[in-house]
Order: sequence, then structure tokens, then C-alpha cells
Amino acid sequence: MSARNTFAATRRSHEILGWLRSGQRVTITDVSDRFGVQYPQAREDLKLLEEVYELDTGREGRIKYWEWPGISSKEAVVGTAAALELGGVALDIFRETPYGEFIDALAHDQRNSLAQTQQEGLRRVGQALRLRRNWLPVERKRLVEMLETVLDAIHQGGKGLSFEYERSSDGDSKRYLAVPRRLIWYQGRLWMQAYQDKKRKLFDVAGILDVEELFFDRFVDRLIDERRDELAAFEYEGDRSKLYISEGGSGEVGDDGESIIDPVAEKAYAKEREEAFKAVLREEVEREAALGSPEEEDAYFENAFGIYAYSGPADQVELEVGTSWATYLRRYRVHASQENEDLEDGRLKVRFELAICPEFTSFVLGMLPEVKVLKPASLQATMEEAARSWLEG
Repeated sequence: MSARNTFAATRRSHEILGWLRSGQRVTITDVSDRFGVQYPQAREDLKLLEEVYELDTGREGRIKYWEWPGISSKEAVVGTAAALELGGVALDIFRETPYGEFIDALAHDQRNSLAQTQQEGLRRVGQALRLRRNWLPVERKRLVEMLETVLDAIHQGGKGLSFEYERSSDGDSKRYLAVPRRLIWYQGRLWMQAYQDKKRKLFDVAGILDVEELFFDRFVDRLIDERRDELAAFEYEGDRSKLYISEGGSGEVGDDGESIIDPVAEKAYAKEREEAFKAVLREEVEREAALGSPEEEDAYFENAFGIYAYSGPADQVELEVGTSWATYLRRYRVHASQENEDLEDGRLKVRFELAICPEFTSFVLGMLPEVKVLKPASLQATMEEAARSWLEG
């Protein structure tokens, strides 16, 4: 086929796809009349599009037609509306950035993938299905800058971060070296899961004040400065025989029995030892930068309540709650391990197996005075002290 014919076929296909995506049923006669091509060519165009785009076909009497697959389904309209509404969360963050422009373009394409006859239904469902935006950061521009850097480090791989972080507990800031692993959206806030100080930790992205990307070579160099005590205790199996001019005790003239170390060789040996330690650190950070399967990664939160994950053992928790909280906990599972047992007078016994963290303790405190802690004893003591303070208050 000549270049001119190839271009003409491409132009025809592009326009026919526009008809199909708008919800039009297209026949061979439509193509012949619009483009002035013979019946066999028009049929070939539609058959090719059918194969590539898995078009639906049907007949009106004896006339065959082609149409875009699934364009009239209710599921497509509602699913599109839900996807656009949830995607709007990302757009809230990335607005007025290249990321936001791309998200806008994706949303536009998704809307246009539905038939024109479905656009009004999409608009109505979109208005009815609303995700309330809350907890948006005050310093949105800074958040986007920090987020772009974190995403770049994760996307490219082989990079760590040095960042200044404002702690929510006291408002003070501290500099951290960490390997970014994942970004996690939780209750309107973005959290960075990172490997820091030999643990996987979570940092509120809005709390990052400034950040610097470091390729792993530079990152490990800085990490060594943080781990000088480990370097001092590092067991290096190098050849120490090169260190000594004389090991002493040989009985030869001039050998007074004390070892004599060559300072140049000693410096070279220390350098070899540090390089060996650096190789161990490099292996450690590369291992933590590599993500496992979604199931393996989600195991991090297995015993967690909310966003905070603790590495300690899970506790058996048992609560007895009044009617208002009983209604809430019958409707919602606040942890995967939750088990409900109905009691008299509308009360509810609730069991959990989780790591007790400040977030869970605050959740239970918020149930006062409609909650009784049955176990464990440590949580009982916390609640009794809180109740005493509340009564004396």
C-alpha cells in the first residue's frame, strides 16, 4: 500500500473510531458514503477495527452494524463516575502541575470513552457520588514539591533521601536519612513509608520541610557517618599481616618485643575495612528499596490499627460497648480481626487482635463513658486513669 493510501486508511480509521466512541452504530454503507470507497474496502476497514478494538456487532434487519463495546452499560457509567471522583483526590494535590495536567487529560479521555447518550447520566451520577475532600495541607505547594521528589526517588530507584522533618509530637524538626519505599493515602493524608534507622517507618509527607535526593553511593557515605559505632565494631576478615614492620618477640637484635605497625599499611587496611562495611550497608539499602508482592507489603499493617504499624506482638483486646458504639461497630469493621458478639440491651462485645498503639488507645478513649475494657490489663489501667482524670476534671 502506498504512503498516500496508508494515510487515507489511517484517517478513515480515526474518524470511524470517533463515531463509534460517540455511541453511533456504523454500517458499511456509512463508511462508503462518507469516504467514497468501494464496499469491499469499507467492509475491510470495519473488520480490522473489530479485530483490534473488539467491537460489538449486530443486525438491524439484514444490515450489519458495528458499535463500541459496552458503551451502554450502567456499570460503565457508574464505574467511570467513581473512578473520576476518586481520581479527583490526586488532582487536588497535583493541581497546576504537569501531573495535574496529565490527570485532567486522563479524566477527559475517560469521559469521552462513553457514548454521548451516556454523558448526561455520567454527569448526574458524578454529582450524586461525592467524596468529601478534607485534611488538605495548608502548604500545598511545598507538599507537591516534596511529593515530586519522593516519587522521583521511588520511580527511578537507586536513590535515598536526606530530609528535614517536622515532628507532630512537639513541632521540632530533625534531619533523617531514609530509603523511600511506598506512598500510602490514609484519611486524607499522604504518608511515606521509608527505611530509616534499620526500621520501616511512616512520615507524613506534609511534614517534610525540605528534601535532597542522593544516589545510593552518596547515601551510603552519609549513612556511615550515622553508624560510626557499628563501623568500630564491624568484624572485617582482612589480611592483617601487612600491617606489621615487626610483630615483636622474634629474639633478633633490635627487636624489643613490641609490635611495630606500618602507618601507611594501617591506613590502607582501615580504608579496606570501611569499604567492606560500606558494601554491607549498600546491600542493606538495596534490599529495603526493593518491594515485595502487594500481599507481602500489606503484611506490614497486619496488626496495625489505622496508619501506625508497630513491630511488637499483637494483643488480645476485648471491649464491651454501649448502644451507640454498638451500632457503629455492627456497621463498620475497624480492623480485620474484629469479631462482634451481641449482648443484652443492645450492647456489644468486640474482640480484636492487634498491636495497641496511641491511635487505638485514642479511639477507645473516645468511646468513654460507653466502653468497658475487659482485656488486656495494660489497656484497662490506661482507661481507668483516663476515666479518673475525666471525673475529677
